[in-house]
Amino acid sequence: MNSIIEYLDDFSKQTQIYELNSKKLVVKNYRKETGILKWLVINATNLTINIYPFAFQPFKRLERECFFFKEAPEVFSKPKIYLVDFVKLKLVREYVEGVSYSSILDDAEFWRLGNRLCRLHLEGWALGDSKISNFVSTGGGIYIVDAEEAVQTRDVRHYAWDLIVLASTMVFFNFDKIVQRRSELEEAVKSFIKGYVETDYGVSRQVVSAFEKPSFKALIYLLMPHPFSKIYIATWREYVAKEF
Repeated sequence: MNSIIEYLDDFSKQTQIYELNSKKLVVKNYRKETGILKWLVINATNLTINIYPFAFQPFKRLERECFFFKEAPEVFSKPKIYLVDFVKLKLVREYVEGVSYSSILDDAEFWRLGNRLCRLHLEGWALGDSKISNFVSTGGGIYIVDAEEAVQTRDVRHYAWDLIVLASTMVFFNFDKIVQRRSELEEAVKSFIKGYVETDYGVSRQVVSAFEKPSFKALIYLLMPHPFSKIYIATWREYVAKEF
């Protein structure tokens, strides 16, 4: 059974899937205004505390996505780009077969996701739109299939933003499982944090320092339902404190 968040996410997609000569292709239209729905809650929050440099113009979002898919290091696997139309603002790319992380509650998978995100941050990139449905597990690798807000940056606030958005969407995409499978969800969140911290304690300590600021605490409590907001902050403190 899909959650309301999943229905909203599906509705907000700018992509369509086509099949050509038995090969699936994804066509993304950056002019579609339904993408606004995707950011309805998050952007309202972001504008209040001005954490992440979002691009709202369709051309800029297409430009960012193309640049990431072509130039970002191979920390995450990336779909092949077949065609880019900067006039009609469309992109045609490879369709990735696999399982969305919005359907996964496996500790090992989320440790791996935390590890990869930390490595991406260490390479000087942030995603902006880091919700879990943008990550696809193919067994051997982890693909990222949406990077229209990705930027090169060394600002730890941008890394902290990625971590909050990813963890909050872990909870919301699994909202229907909170009662029956709460312990599994808590462990998945903790495994994600552990994967990040064990990859690099230096950047993890910087992220925790950012989380201690009032603006970030407010953001965590706003985007993550109780008691997961408290668990999230406490787990970061616990894992980073073990090393210092």
